[in-house]
Amino acid sequence: MGVLQPIDLAAGKPIEARDASPESKLIGLELIRFACAFAVLLWHYRHFYRMPGSPQFIQSAQPLHWLFAPFFDYGLFGVQLFWGISGFIFFWKYGQAIAKRAISGTNFFWLRLSRLYPLHFATLLLVAALQPVHVSLTGQSFIYQDNTPSNFVAQLFMATHWGGPAPYSFNGPIWSVSAEVFVYALFYLAVRYFGAGWRTIALAIAASLVGQAAGLASPVLFCACYFFAGGAAARLFLDARDAGRAALLTRLSLLMLALIIGGSWVQDIQLNEQNLTFLLLIGTPPMLIIGARDWKWLERRPAAIQAAGNLTYSTYLIHFPLQLAVAITCAATGLALPVQSPLFLAAYLASVIAAGRWIFLRFERPAQSWIRRRALTQRITAATA
Repeated sequence: MGVLQPIDLAAGKPIEARDASPESKLIGLELIRFACAFAVLLWHYRHFYRMPGSPQFIQSAQPLHWLFAPFFDYGLFGVQLFWGISGFIFFWKYGQAIAKRAISGTNFFWLRLSRLYPLHFATLLLVAALQPVHVSLTGQSFIYQDNTPSNFVAQLFMATHWGGPAPYSFNGPIWSVSAEVFVYALFYLAVRYFGAGWRTIALAIAASLVGQAAGLASPVLFCACYFFAGGAAARLFLDARDAGRAALLTRLSLLMLALIIGGSWVQDIQLNEQNLTFLLLIGTPPMLIIGARDWKWLERRPAAIQAAGNLTYSTYLIHFPLQLAVAITCAATGLALPVQSPLFLAAYLASVIAAGRWIFLRFERPAQSWIRRRALTQRITAATA
């Protein structure tokens, strides 16, 4: 859930890898990332209907459903796109650098830890502190019930979803990051020992699909499938760029997306979870290839789009703690929320985005920089002593 710059610890500066070309800014992918986060925010709007005094939840009756129906109805699939975007970015930025052993496993670990762990740890503690208050007022936890000591320990290590299906607990949305963290390790090992080429990508996707077909309902397998599908998109993008065929690849990707959407409509395919999972898997690579192109109309507002992309992780992790705080307030005061009001929906979205922006600037980015200065600078000093 973020773009990282590979670091050469011997020189103490970013690696100028072939794949990390400045010619492609990935502004379109930042826009897709924000759309995915926005989709999850709207998907979880239904949590407000679980509060005392709220009306019965009817999916189509949510405020502005006519405008945001795809997000209200299918926002949970934003997670799969997140995974695909991560795969694209990791192969684009890290693929050749790891294959050439320019980044050690320890350095890769610190780069990932500094990006993900501080906010995860803070929101985990926040939810762990707030849920007992909600229990004391209502007799039960809000939304996520399995807040046991063992799950807390698993959450500390971001390990709740490394195996088979597991209950959601504490700050529930972290489940997808837990699965992704495991896939990061698989990615590093696969690329380091087998390279960043098509063989690695094909074997990873095949292994994931075979495991799912065998009935292994592991979030790691689901994540790996989309992650390496994103890697396939990155390899296609890089190969086409180097061959001077980027425009042709974009046109083919547009055609493929049109065929997927048009074919689904003509065949009247029911948009259930199984069908959507398959359609999204084959649609992710062309979507990411299109997003990775440098579109001039997007380059008019690069700073704003980059800022929106930077909010994806903070808004993803803070929206449930904010909902929990609102639930506690309602339980303590007897306040009934106007959940059917478009103004309340707008207030919810604005509050999460504002909180996400503040957290990114005041906590997430400073904590990341502090950890990297401490961990990576010490390793540079040791390597050059």
